[in-house]
Amino acid sequence: MLEGFKVRDRIKHVVIDEMQDYTPVQYRVISRLYPGNMTVLGDRNQSVNPLSSSTAESIRDVLPDAECVYMQKSYRSTVEITRLAQSILHNPDLIPIERHGEEPRIVGFRTQGEELEFLLGLVRAFAQSGYHSTGIICKTQKQADALFEDLRAEANVRLLDARSQEFRDGITIATAYLAKGLEFDQVILPSCTARNYRSAIDRQMLYVGVTRAMHALTITHSGAISPFLAR
Repeated sequence: MLEGFKVRDRIKHVVIDEMQDYTPVQYRVISRLYPGNMTVLGDRNQSVNPLSSSTAESIRDVLPDAECVYMQKSYRSTVEITRLAQSILHNPDLIPIERHGEEPRIVGFRTQGEELEFLLGLVRAFAQSGYHSTGIICKTQKQADALFEDLRAEANVRLLDARSQEFRDGITIATAYLAKGLEFDQVILPSCTARNYRSAIDRQMLYVGVTRAMHALTITHSGAISPFLAR
């Protein structure tokens, strides 16, 4: 409003995905820029920042004429992976597709060194796994950077960060924030400790990480496991 902007009135219909990740203020700006019809869709549990996320109800306050749709049917993950995701953050409206696979693995270690050796073994076994893609999903970029330094000598290991220009098959190390919207044949979630995943935002990040997996999921920790995974 201070600098001026041009209304995009030639745009007849706007579709907004990941609706939960935009704030009411951002929706107000979008409504001024695009006065045409709108469809807004997403999954409330996929927010990477629940403290600034929007619900369909709050969006309708700003965009009363928009069609707001919650994405409730899950096509990506197996029933077994979806069951674990639901135990982390329950979505009563979720409708999973009946596709079964192996149970997720949760593996504990005495030391971080032992955990790293296990991760190294998974990376080296990737070529014979039959999978096209593996995501190693960390909580923070600092953790992703450090793990990449430990594994970068291995073939097919890449780091996804804010400077990345493309996403390819192979082994990708990323944060849950950057992996959101992506999917992998196999997902590995390291450092799932009580210290690393303990807050409401951590719970969201863990849920997003788990739901990136299509066929296989491995969770590792050294020390006490996150309370969101304790059974």
